[in-house]
Amino acid sequence: MPRLEHKRVNLAGVNVHYTQAGEGPVVLLVHGLGTSSVTWGHNIEPIAAAGYTVLAPDLPGYGDSDKPRWLSYSPEAGARLIHDFLDALGVDRVSLVGNSAGGLISGLFALDHPLRVERLVLVASGGLGRDVSWALRILSVPVLGELIYQPTLLRMLGVGNRLFYRPPAFPEGFLPGPERLDPESRRATIKAVRSGITLFGQKKRCRIIDRLAGLAAPIMTVWGTEDRYIPVSHAHLMGRALPRSEVRTITECGHWPHMERADEFNALLIRFLEAGPDDAPPSSSP
Repeated sequence: MPRLEHKRVNLAGVNVHYTQAGEGPVVLLVHGLGTSSVTWGHNIEPIAAAGYTVLAPDLPGYGDSDKPRWLSYSPEAGARLIHDFLDALGVDRVSLVGNSAGGLISGLFALDHPLRVERLVLVASGGLGRDVSWALRILSVPVLGELIYQPTLLRMLGVGNRLFYRPPAFPEGFLPGPERLDPESRRATIKAVRSGITLFGQKKRCRIIDRLAGLAAPIMTVWGTEDRYIPVSHAHLMGRALPRSEVRTITECGHWPHMERADEFNALLIRFLEAGPDDAPPSSSP
């Protein structure tokens, strides 16, 4: 398998840690809130082995990247971070794969810089509809969010396992549940949630599905049918709004299909990345 390299890059005073592997066209993996690039641990090497350079950053606020309190942690700031990250590494064109809030960040980058995007893959992505889980809505409420988003309570509620339909048998300590976040990462997560979500759901400015219809790059949406955080109905919204895009649902799977059903996800992703520019997408799965 390709060798994994752990690197750092300084972006306007913020040190960003990222993992790199492989050679070839660049694929950027963008994780969601409350976690880090560790969620791509079962994807980086298979994608690299298929002939791609894979970049998986820890977004600021998470993992081994800096967690400055002055950052807004909004999805728009995340999209600008991706722009600066690619510029710093000298990457001109990229295929983006974003999960959850990372999907919204990837979509915003694609809309702002369409000529730099080869392909876009949205995995249980934010930005496609208003409805999100009550867990996320409650985090948006001042004071209440801080009271709830604490390690002991999160552990009691089994928040980490709720990301999956059937939690995989990961090694002890591997599962990146929110209860393992340090205080600064929890602070960043709450700021990020509040930048895009209210008690009534995802803010209107963050719903980009109609704008994505004008994007020239091929788009694939992947969703677990048992997602408890962002409903699979958003995948069907994509199918209706962008009928020429590809929509794939994975049965008996939760919010992180790239972890829970890694082999199936990797096969879908690599086939999509390898498709020719004129290849018509296959029928959407039910």
